[in-house]
Amino acid sequence: MILSILEATVILVRTSLAAVLIAAGAAKLVDLRGFATTLMGLGVPTRPSLLIRVLSRAIPLLELGVGIAAVSGLWPIVLDGALLILMLSFSIVVIIALRRHLSVSCRCFGALSTSQFSSRGLARNLFLTILALGVFWSGIAYPLQFEGSPGAILLLVAGFLLFALAAAQSASTIATLQERAP
Repeated sequence: MILSILEATVILVRTSLAAVLIAAGAAKLVDLRGFATTLMGLGVPTRPSLLIRVLSRAIPLLELGVGIAAVSGLWPIVLDGALLILMLSFSIVVIIALRRHLSVSCRCFGALSTSQFSSRGLARNLFLTILALGVFWSGIAYPLQFEGSPGAILLLVAGFLLFALAAAQSASTIATLQERAP
């Protein structure tokens, strides 16, 4: 009974973290210019410009890939580790931005987020990192894997892909509205 509750909790937290990554990745992909501006504001070298272009595409694709793979149930320990590394990396970026007192817009969710890096954002990132650490630790202590049929897992992945499309469309619409605003 307790193991069933633990399994359900870990799966819920894992899929929630995956949803965050999928939404952020999809929103960034439709706002590449905004995310590239954030990267430049964080101090990523603009020469060669190829680095900014590659990073502004690679990071969202990585988020999408890890998010979708995490809900697929494949390689749970590896993907739980990837979730932890990504969340920890994002927390470190926020800490660096705050320590340097950078006045740069955090386009971590593309056009869905236009706020500055803040202690509130750091708290959110640290909370997500702690959740990812809990999922990673529990996966090592109690190797958990989705027990669904391949069809059910495909439906779950398809649902998260639709969610990614919805997040991308929302970010695109918001970006368009922001450009039109006086």
